[in-house]
Amino acid sequence: MLRYQLCLLVCAAALCCALALPVQDGSDQEELFQLTVNPKLVNRFTTKNMTLRCNHNPVTGHVRATANIRGDISTVFLQVSWDTVGNDSFGVFRCDVTGFDAKANIVTESSSEVEIQEFQNFIGHFESLSKEAAEKVRELQNWTETEIFHLKQDFNGLKKSVAEIQTNEPSFENRLVKLETFLGGLTQWPGGFYALLQPKTGCPVDLAFFGGTHRFHKIHSESQPSLDPDDNQSTAFSILTSIRVNSKKFVVLEFCEVTRQFNTASWPRGSFCVHKIFHQSCPAGFTSGRVAIDTENTDFSGDARNNIADRVYDPYLYFCCQNRSSAEEPIQLPTDSPFLLYRYGGVCQEIQGMSVSEEFIQINADDTGLVDYLYHNPDLDRPGSSGIKFHLCYYTKL
Repeated sequence: MLRYQLCLLVCAAALCCALALPVQDGSDQEELFQLTVNPKLVNRFTTKNMTLRCNHNPVTGHVRATANIRGDISTVFLQVSWDTVGNDSFGVFRCDVTGFDAKANIVTESSSEVEIQEFQNFIGHFESLSKEAAEKVRELQNWTETEIFHLKQDFNGLKKSVAEIQTNEPSFENRLVKLETFLGGLTQWPGGFYALLQPKTGCPVDLAFFGGTHRFHKIHSESQPSLDPDDNQSTAFSILTSIRVNSKKFVVLEFCEVTRQFNTASWPRGSFCVHKIFHQSCPAGFTSGRVAIDTENTDFSGDARNNIADRVYDPYLYFCCQNRSSAEEPIQLPTDSPFLLYRYGGVCQEIQGMSVSEEFIQINADDTGLVDYLYHNPDLDRPGSSGIKFHLCYYTKL
């Protein structure tokens, strides 16, 4: 029986793990093994559980090694994991498999090299973030001149800082130090997984909200004749929030989701709610809750792409709420872009450097069927027999 030795070489370090693997002679094939890294975007601030995995076939800190030595080689792998990403997590990685062929000659098969660089990943995302901000300026025609001016300042300043980091510091280590200093000077959105309801001004210009895709839930509201108040929204939202398509009525909620971690800062104590990413825990200090929305039963045609609701038809909208301090005590959050928080406790949370106005979204839920389920929910009213009116707070820079 032929045996190979599977060894993962990390830069110049002698990190080798020998495994006895029953395999077929594959010396005449190209790149029999492939090295993959997960997650692809890593940084020293927050990334946890980075893994390097060496497989026979492509599969789309502290160190651990794992292997399965039974069965076909396609089930065998070597995996090295860092519980917390540190300086030793960056560099050039390669997987070498060494053994003997049928003539007892030593044979080595190597994967392609994988280079992990924190700095280049950040630069790419900064540049993409600037492009996204520019796209928002082009697309949204109903912004005020002041809002457009401030947003242009934001992403132009961001591009300038990135250019300075790229060109003025030839040393890679010096660039990292400069980048960390730049990030440390920013007022960033707190850590954890959560989402904000998007106003007409778009998502805040911040790395936390750079998701790359449009997140929404198109709720098919009551479209049959009803005595309940119709769908409606206040001026903080786009006129396309409540829409009618022929005889069908919809409420389109748009979201700014945080699904990657760029910051570990805790949320300040206050009284407000945000949306919960339903397959993640709420940030520390928040309580999880949900609200069931009874959608139209007749000829249902809703649509969704988000991580806030569990399904399109009769969805639960998930929330994270906290009431740990008086809403009248100002808290600190980023002030560069307008944003929305759900009201909780009857009063809008005061935020330093921001003015606030009370806003709402009203959904005329289906008149029959599901009884709307409320649990640790933000402030809302129940207009008519089946309506749901969410109360929100819209913040703009002073």
